[in-house]
Amino acid sequence: MRTSASMAACLLIASMAMVAEAQKLHRDPPSMVAVSASAPIKVDGELDEADWTRHFFFLNFRAGYKPDDASYSVSGSDLPTKNLPGTKGYTDTSSTVVYFMHYGTDLYIGVRSTDSSVCKRWGAWEGDGLFTKFRSKSGTQVIEYKLMYNSEISSHAVLETSGNAPAQSAEGASYEFPGTIVNDNSAPDHGYSLELVIHLDKLGYSASDTVLADITIMDPDFYTRDTTESSQPGIVQFYKSWWGTEWGGSNQPTDYRQIILADVPVMDAYATSAAITLDGRLDEPQWKGAPSMIIGPNSKDATNWWFMQWGDTLASYNDPSYTVVKFLHKGTDLYIGFISNDSSVCQWSTGWEADGMFIWMRDKFTLPGPANRQEVKLMFFGDSVGGPAKFEVNNNVPTGGAEGKDYEFPGTVTRTETNGKDKGYSGEIIIHGDKWGYVDGDTILLAIVMWDMDRSSADVTDPHQRIYAKAWWGSEWADINFDKYYMYRGVYLSPRLVGVKEEPTAMPNSFSLSQNYPNPFNPTTMIQYAVPQIAHVTLKIYNVYGQEVATLVDKIQSAGSYQVSWDGKDNRGRFVASGVYFYRLEAGANVMVRKMVMLK
Repeated sequence: MRTSASMAACLLIASMAMVAEAQKLHRDPPSMVAVSASAPIKVDGELDEADWTRHFFFLNFRAGYKPDDASYSVSGSDLPTKNLPGTKGYTDTSSTVVYFMHYGTDLYIGVRSTDSSVCKRWGAWEGDGLFTKFRSKSGTQVIEYKLMYNSEISSHAVLETSGNAPAQSAEGASYEFPGTIVNDNSAPDHGYSLELVIHLDKLGYSASDTVLADITIMDPDFYTRDTTESSQPGIVQFYKSWWGTEWGGSNQPTDYRQIILADVPVMDAYATSAAITLDGRLDEPQWKGAPSMIIGPNSKDATNWWFMQWGDTLASYNDPSYTVVKFLHKGTDLYIGFISNDSSVCQWSTGWEADGMFIWMRDKFTLPGPANRQEVKLMFFGDSVGGPAKFEVNNNVPTGGAEGKDYEFPGTVTRTETNGKDKGYSGEIIIHGDKWGYVDGDTILLAIVMWDMDRSSADVTDPHQRIYAKAWWGSEWADINFDKYYMYRGVYLSPRLVGVKEEPTAMPNSFSLSQNYPNPFNPTTMIQYAVPQIAHVTLKIYNVYGQEVATLVDKIQSAGSYQVSWDGKDNRGRFVASGVYFYRLEAGANVMVRKMVMLK
């Protein structure tokens, strides 16, 4: 038993590495971000709201698709008609893209397809369009939502749900592009679009949750009432591809992919009457009670993230940084404090970019064009080893509109990779809102980009070592020609006074996972762990075959010591059998696995 259990644990760790590799190559991503919509979307199938024009990261379900900077290929595909007599294979290789957006707990799925033969798969239940399975938050239900051209009488896609779907939990509509005639082979069609909204509160989710789902695109071609697999097997074709699994499998979380309801539209800045010294340290007591968000890969607060080397098989983004961003204000002075766990603080040696915070500002009334964008930067520009960040604004920023200062944590030596891993940095920026026309009580509009250059100092010669990455809240470039729409987010100058929190207990200085107690146990046990810096943390239970049993933690956590309990139930709420189990803690690049025993 000991040998097989150890082997299972090793295989488990290897499989996690494979998932990370797939994410890097933009193939079968384990998660996609649903960005915030600026307003509720009218579900008419046309995708003609300005929100749909934005620069999206999306899934492309095209056969043999090669991803690019903004797109991902999916998990698998099948051609059920491949063995029909006289078949020509799959000749109408449609490109169907899928976008995700949300407004609160309303998840919008937008679909655009170039399909030149839009039809029902006559003689079966499928049709062109979207087939989804969503797992309820409790894990007790798997619910189907279908928006497909599978009707014998309608020329539009039809919304169907499984019998266990909560009442009024979805709406859907289609739009056929001019020239598309459904179930008609007389001329090539010109494609279609779909809109599906899932009211996730009906499934138990909140507006900041991560949703488990499978997405399948069906693509039958050349079918009509008189042209079917039995009457014309050499003509009809049926292709389908999916993100996740084809049918949802056994209702284990590993059968699904994640849709992250991210992109907080507005943050509060609490009021303070006490002075804040601009030194980058965030050591005034009021910072401890300030509203905060996290900007980094797959953060539920940020809008999205990206890294340049996703297609380089020799590069590895194995040290993603997370930044806690805090907001206070004194009148119209907005204080933005940030703390980064970056372990390689440097400039992108072949360009102008560098680690640090880049803010796009705008005034209350005017959306700046590309030539009038207003830049506020506190970044580690230059090649001065060990030097501080530089504060810069461009000429479009009002005179005296902003100030900034950084602080490097002990052990951080900037702009070099010869001193081991850095320990991170912090910074403070003051936006003097009155210079932009804001008054106390307004919502200041801005976008924040946190750059994360790793191993990119001038003393690194191997280009495969250098990593160029960033995560943002709002937009990347605040450019109407690129980001298109809804480029800024809001920070509300709240009248609420900030509270002063007690000093926290000492932070752990190392990553650790303690032995569960009691062990053996029945049915509940406690697990303690510590993370020395902010990271995306997962704590999962596996059986001896390496199959996931339960997820106890899956979120970004600040440095600290934590304790969670496991009640001996799997992700579906069922008690597990007696036996050996493994619990695996992952935080950033750190991984630990321990064994425990359930005895009944």
